[in-house]
Amino acid sequence: MTPAEIVAGAFRGLEYAGLLGFVGVVVMRQLARQPPHLGWVRPGMDGALALALLGGVATVALAPSWIGAARVAAELAALVMCLRWGPGAVPAGFAAVLLLALAGHAARAQPVVPAILVDELHVLSAGIWGGGVLVLAVLRPPDGWRSPGGQDLLTRFGRVAMVAFAFTALTGLLRATEQVTGFSDLWQTVYGAVLVAKSVGVLAMLALAAVTWRRGVPVARTDAVMALAVMVATGLLAAFPNPPAGA
Repeated sequence: MTPAEIVAGAFRGLEYAGLLGFVGVVVMRQLARQPPHLGWVRPGMDGALALALLGGVATVALAPSWIGAARVAAELAALVMCLRWGPGAVPAGFAAVLLLALAGHAARAQPVVPAILVDELHVLSAGIWGGGVLVLAVLRPPDGWRSPGGQDLLTRFGRVAMVAFAFTALTGLLRATEQVTGFSDLWQTVYGAVLVAKSVGVLAMLALAAVTWRRGVPVARTDAVMALAVMVATGLLAAFPNPPAGA
C-alpha cells in the first residue's frame, strides 16, 4: 500500500464515519419517537454531515470523479439544509450514502447490478448499527443508562441493531468472496490483511455489544472507537486500485 493510498483511505474513512453516523442519527431519532416518546434523545446530524463533507471533499480532490463530485454535492446540500431548513437534509444525506456504492469496487464487479445492490445494503445496514453505536457514545440519559429511559432506548436499539448486524455480516461476506481469490489472500496480500483487521474490529464491536446488553450499560466510547477504526479500514479497502480478484 502506497502513502497516497493510505491518505486516500483515511479521508474516505472519515467520509464513511460521517455518513454512517448520519444514518445512526436518523435511526435514533426514529426510535425515540416510538411511544413512550424519549424526549432526551435529540442527537444532531450537523456534525456527522460536516465530517462526511470534509472527508468527501478531500477524497474527490485526491481522486476526482463524477460520482465523487455528485456525492460531495449531496453532502453539501444535506449540511446546508440541516443548518438552515431541517427536513430536506434527510433525503440529501441518504442520496450521498447510496452514492458510496457507486464509487467502490462493486461498480467494477460482474454482474454489476447485484454487486451494487449488495454494497448498498451493506452500507445502509452498517449505518444502522455502526452509526447507532457512534450516536450512543454522545447520548447522556438524564438519570443514567440504568434509568427506565436509558434501558428503554438500549432495548429498542438492540432489536434493530441485531437484524442490521446480521445483514452487514452477510453482505460483507458476499462482497469479500468477490474481492479475494482464496484464503491465502488474507495473509499474502495487504488487501487481505486490512480485511482481516476490519473483521477483527467488527467482532470486537460485537463482543462489546454483548457486554452492553449483559450489564445494561453501554461501553459507548470504547465501542465508538472500534467503530471508527472499522470505518477507516473500510476506507482503506475502498482506496485500493484493485483488490486481489481484480488485480
